[in-house]
Amino acid sequence: MKRIFKTFNILFLFLFCFTYSSAQAETQPPQINAEGCALIDASTGQVLYGKNEEKVLEPASTTKVITAIITLEKCKLDDEVTVQEDFTKIDGTAVGLLKGDVVTVRDLLLGLLLESGNDCANALADHISGSTEAFSKLMNEKAKELGALHTNFKNPSGLPDPEHTTTAHDLALFLREAINNKDYVQLSTTPNYTITLKNNPSKTIVLNNKNYMINKNSRYYYPFALCGKNGYTTKSNHTYVAAAEKNGHVLVASFLNALDKDQNFHDMQAVLNYGFDNYSLVHLYKKGDEVSQYKITNNLTIPVMASKDIDYDVPKGQEDSVSSEIKIQDQDLSKQSFNEGDNILKGTVYVNDKEYTTMDLAAGTSRKYEFPLSINSLSNNANSELYIGSVAIVLAGVFGLRKLINIKLKK
Repeated sequence: MKRIFKTFNILFLFLFCFTYSSAQAETQPPQINAEGCALIDASTGQVLYGKNEEKVLEPASTTKVITAIITLEKCKLDDEVTVQEDFTKIDGTAVGLLKGDVVTVRDLLLGLLLESGNDCANALADHISGSTEAFSKLMNEKAKELGALHTNFKNPSGLPDPEHTTTAHDLALFLREAINNKDYVQLSTTPNYTITLKNNPSKTIVLNNKNYMINKNSRYYYPFALCGKNGYTTKSNHTYVAAAEKNGHVLVASFLNALDKDQNFHDMQAVLNYGFDNYSLVHLYKKGDEVSQYKITNNLTIPVMASKDIDYDVPKGQEDSVSSEIKIQDQDLSKQSFNEGDNILKGTVYVNDKEYTTMDLAAGTSRKYEFPLSINSLSNNANSELYIGSVAIVLAGVFGLRKLINIKLKK
């Protein structure tokens, strides 16, 4: 009996240790072949995994994400564009555009995102800024606006240039911005498309989506993939940036200088799975939620509302450990009018007593400020008769004094 009991204990301990080890292994960050990598939450911007995420490297054609962002901001999809140069004069991948071809912005964006056409990138840059050099300045301005502090662009396509660089973190920020645009997501996930030249309808260009992560027939297909952009040059090696969504949780992962293309596709899935398996998104505030009451005057206090969603990532199992509060910046609103929904205050969000982010706070009700002696305020005042009577006496006195002065002057 003792021998059976001892055997049972050994077996139990073995199973316990095996289960514990397996559970621990699931939380270990993946080992990947890319030199630079960043995994961020699309909602919060928090970095959930990083490997040399701030190291400056070449992005190759993942550059085209920000080219597309600027184009969607500056142009309408149906705008017509006249191509300024033959594709044969442009290095790298091209869809085959020739000088004088007339196409739409939609056509060029699909050529840019599906086939990674450098001729499409240049045509868009020329259309928007007049030259690729001028367009590069817009790219750098946009990068800084998005918080990408270690990026410098020299062209709209990602062709090799020692000064055309970014970081894995910055690259993830670009796609994070892009997926907020429905047109970008729709265009970048189009399976195939045919461009028909406006000036020569007999000429067509067939495009096929080269993003294998969204192609169900590809061995690299990832069921949670939203969209992505790949790149390659002999100097940058393989680069990629991808967004994925699982149960409403959206993550963005970027990879720079990956030597093994096949391994990189497996690594991308491993990094994204690591984020989904190990982090939960906690909703702190929803847009429109009342977050506080704010005292305008001694007699007036109004509700203030969150102007946007505020979320926070935590390791799974720690969701209940998150506490948050908003500290409102003091501001004198006693003599201001505003409408319900207007942003009137600034608030700082603290998570577990640490400063996390800032947020505009909107008025939960409208308020019309009136100068105390205005006609409207007098008419609504409980002592309006007294005020009106007082004003009438003062006016009568002024009028009488003026008349008396005129009489004396005549004498």
